[in-house]
Amino acid sequence: MKKIVIGVLALLSVSVMAQSDSGLKFGHINKQEVLVQMAEFATAQKELETLGKQYEDELMKMNEELQKKYTDLQNAKNIEEAIMKTRQEELMALNQRIELVKQTANEQIQKKQETLIAPILDKLNKAINEVGEANGFMYIFDMQVPVVAYMSSKSIDVTGLVKKKLNIAGAPKAIAK
Repeated sequence: MKKIVIGVLALLSVSVMAQSDSGLKFGHINKQEVLVQMAEFATAQKELETLGKQYEDELMKMNEELQKKYTDLQNAKNIEEAIMKTRQEELMALNQRIELVKQTANEQIQKKQETLIAPILDKLNKAINEVGEANGFMYIFDMQVPVVAYMSSKSIDVTGLVKKKLNIAGAPKAIAK
């Protein structure tokens, strides 16, 4: 995959050199920087934190119950072997439930994160596309996951334009064409 991308970029650079006077524009952005500044992202993070806290509280209660039962079992004297075995089985069952809740919590938080973040990423990508179209960019590269071996000083950082499109504070007024 990298070889294909590098090959395409090499062909593009040759094409750009051949058409350098044609006004082709390349830009770059750090999508992660913009994403974390979007209001929707902050809202999603709060929702995920709330969900995580609910699971954390539940697990804490379950662990406290496990610890109490374990302590009670340790302090029990002259207890019948059958009762001891029953209590040990209860401890093992409670421990298994705790592990199941941990697994479920991780899965649910992951699913919720995907559900919340997908529309935010769609909005960001739409803004990037609109900035690209409106400003005549041929390509806009995401520098968070760079596959570009070289970036000319002529490449324009469009992060500010996308922030402006999304009404994020600190966006520039305009870009030189």
